[in-house]
Amino acid sequence: MVTSAMQEKTCNLWIEKAEFRCILASGATNDDGEAILDSPIAKEACGRFAGLALDLGQLLNARGNRVHLIREGVVGFPVKQFQWGEPDLAVIVRSGHQLVKLVQDAKTLLPRPIGPSDALSWEDVAKALDFLPDNIIVIDHK
Repeated sequence: MVTSAMQEKTCNLWIEKAEFRCILASGATNDDGEAILDSPIAKEACGRFAGLALDLGQLLNARGNRVHLIREGVVGFPVKQFQWGEPDLAVIVRSGHQLVKLVQDAKTLLPRPIGPSDALSWEDVAKALDFLPDNIIVIDHK
């Protein structure tokens, strides 16, 4: 039985066993149609999966700034509306609801959806994402 209470864990996104792994996205694409992926985990994902930025860019351009299954087990999770904007709590909450629908009861790892700035505190984001079921684990990536 899945309960509603966000789970947190410190682990490595790529080593921890899970059916889905999320990478944080801005919703923006460059002139070549590639998603602009500037979070450290997203950059790491691009190194692991050739063409990932282009695949997500095509999904963003075709279907908009929303949660996308980019590759088997790899999900794009928008945290902001525009590349140069700050992480947006409304976008993060919307993405959380979309992620729940996409992954259903599969074990899913979601890096803390905040940026390097002080625009959003982790405490505020955690409260807003308290609806996430326990199969979606918010991780502090190490």
